[in-house]
Amino acid sequence: MNNFVKVSYALQRQQRAVERTLYASSTEESVTASKWADAWHRLVQARLDRMADMEARSKYVDSRGRLLH
Repeated sequence: MNNFVKVSYALQRQQRAVERTLYASSTEESVTASKWADAWHRLVQARLDRMADMEARSKYVDSRGRLLH
């Protein structure tokens, strides 16, 4: 659940950065917000990929780290 909270927070931050990009009052502000939105997007994607990888591994390894057949 902790990973879900982290991903959710990062996704919310990405949403705010996108909103700032859309409603920016200047080009510079829009460019800066766009960079933040991109950074948050990469973070969200990395966390989701990590969660998917852990889920895939959990199918083959038990809680003690032993391989399941």
